[in-house]
Amino acid sequence: MRILILGNNYSTKVFFDLFSKNKDDIVFCDNPNCTNAVFFNDFTDIIEFCSANIIDFVLIIDNNYIIQGLGELLSSKNISVFSPDKDAALITTSKFEAKKFAYKNRIKTPKFTIAQNPKQALDYIKASTVVAIKPDIATALEGTKFIETYSYGLKIINELFQGGNERVLLEDYIEGKSFTIWTLTDGYSAKIIGVNATYGDSISLFNPDFINEETKEKIINSIVNPTINALVEKNNEYIGVLGFDCIIDRYSNIYLLSYKNFFDDHSVNYFLEAYDFSWIDVFNSIVLGDVFLKYKFNPQTLYALTIKQGDSIDFITAKTKNALEKKLIELDYELDEFYEAKKKWKN
Repeated sequence: MRILILGNNYSTKVFFDLFSKNKDDIVFCDNPNCTNAVFFNDFTDIIEFCSANIIDFVLIIDNNYIIQGLGELLSSKNISVFSPDKDAALITTSKFEAKKFAYKNRIKTPKFTIAQNPKQALDYIKASTVVAIKPDIATALEGTKFIETYSYGLKIINELFQGGNERVLLEDYIEGKSFTIWTLTDGYSAKIIGVNATYGDSISLFNPDFINEETKEKIINSIVNPTINALVEKNNEYIGVLGFDCIIDRYSNIYLLSYKNFFDDHSVNYFLEAYDFSWIDVFNSIVLGDVFLKYKFNPQTLYALTIKQGDSIDFITAKTKNALEKKLIELDYELDEFYEAKKKWKN
């Protein structure tokens, strides 16, 4: 098989290395960190490359390609591509659209407003205790800021609007445990394939104890299925990997924060380690619509942790949580943040 992977992030490199292990496959990638890298000026270049090199399958990981509708363009040229359509993926590429979508479809999400000028934003901050402030596009350089004082809020709001943001999302802060539910969907149904809990930007634990089977069922019924069904009603069936960033409070209320359209840097290694099937076959099966008939998603790796230090991400597995901690000690990690995360994740 001849495969082209499009994306300029850590996950792209991981999948390139994975697919390249099969000597029967020829894999290309537009990530400069890949050994078989190719570079394109525009979509015409990509189409011509696929035709000239008889590409069998294209995996799109980059948000920018999805937003611009490259998946639809490739499909129109009879090129098999793994990517959600841009309209379906809008909930993953725009925080604003995600919040409006959740509110319209009665999916529990923190109270929010979309401010189109600094005054609207500051009025919301005045009326709230703690506010999370987010720019619109998921690929924007600015991350989420948590505002506890008016003076800090004024500084952040001015920076965002003066920096070119035409609108800003503000939502009430929910105290609780953050986590991501990862699913595969054929557009009409979805299956959970993994859960990871995050702490800050540097550490993530898979299969945390506070997300049990009962909680997963609750998430399926209250968040996952309503999302899939609402997209079907709009004729925007979402096909591919769909992540749900959520938070659970001390009363077991679960809130949707945002959506993700592919594995992120913290999760990608887990899914390659946890399952022993061929991911290229899985992706192909999703495109063909028969993935749920072929595969059972029972992870082999029970306890796993990722730690991000600078540009590197270390993936650590163990048979027990105690063994996981022991490995961190053996590898001479700074454990302060890990112990703080453990307190946060305690069931």
